[in-house]
Amino acid sequence: MSIYLKVKAVERVFNSLEKDIKSFQQSTGLGCVSGCGLCCHKPNITATALEFLPFAYELYKQNLAYQWLDDLQTNKSGFCRILNPMPVEGSKGFCGHYQYRGLICRAFGFAAMKNKLGQPTLVTCKTIKTEFPESYERASNHVSSGKNVPLMSNYYHQLRSIDSDLGRELIPINDAILSAVKVVLGHYAYRKPYRRRA
Repeated sequence: MSIYLKVKAVERVFNSLEKDIKSFQQSTGLGCVSGCGLCCHKPNITATALEFLPFAYELYKQNLAYQWLDDLQTNKSGFCRILNPMPVEGSKGFCGHYQYRGLICRAFGFAAMKNKLGQPTLVTCKTIKTEFPESYERASNHVSSGKNVPLMSNYYHQLRSIDSDLGRELIPINDAILSAVKVVLGHYAYRKPYRRRA
């Protein structure tokens, strides 16, 4: 499968997740605190390279892939390199490339994981729990009663079915972005370069 087709397949998984999260939020009233971004300010976020293939592909199209490659190889900060320390006016929070954020960035707060007993458990942050206790309680009851909830493992399985190598291993987020950039650059090193349509 070509890089382009993989990117489109990943985007379809993300679109499906977005619809499921929106439905879950409408059913429960659960939401983020406006302008919070605390979940982005963690140095130990992990992701798969495949989650960032659309971002790497966009960087390549914008002739920014080599610049990002250099930055990711030299700057070893644990914080996500896409993160803006301060939100940019008109942007959605602290993510510098919100449209191309990874699966964990999309799902955290509004999805569930299975516990060791195989039961879904809501994965959210302390801020949501304390700032919106009623919505959190409603969401927890929604999950425990067996109603539809986005299950993180389902989306990771869907990603792995696109590319089992790139979608298998959870690694530090900057390493995931770096791997995705390398894959895109490697792919186009022996092919005709991407040409922007007029």
